[in-house]
Amino acid sequence: MARISNDPLKAFVALRNSLEARRAKLITDIAEIEAALGSLGAGSPAKAKPAATAKKAGRAVNKLSLKEAVIESISKAPLSKEDILAAVKKLGYRFSSKNPVNSLNALLYGKKPKFKNADGMFSLA
Repeated sequence: MARISNDPLKAFVALRNSLEARRAKLITDIAEIEAALGSLGAGSPAKAKPAATAKKAGRAVNKLSLKEAVIESISKAPLSKEDILAAVKKLGYRFSSKNPVNSLNALLYGKKPKFKNADGMFSLA
């Protein structure tokens, strides 16, 4: 007589495999629905991304750190804060902050300042 096993591990693996297959099918179905709704035009609510794929707002991706961009900006001559800010932006640095001057101030006036301030003109220390 064949023995029936009540192995909980086998039951778990079978359930997990079943759930993974169901999830894959649902993802495919959702992608098809999104594609169909997306073709309806800009007035469609399909323009909102599902939570699983929506990108979160966060820090901007820059080639240089803010410190590196400031050093490059003031390496030739001392600059004022406003000129540094303009030069850093010209180098392509993108701020995530609504007030980029705050980020710049934190760097220029930090605990261990790397920059010299002479009458509002910043240079390398």
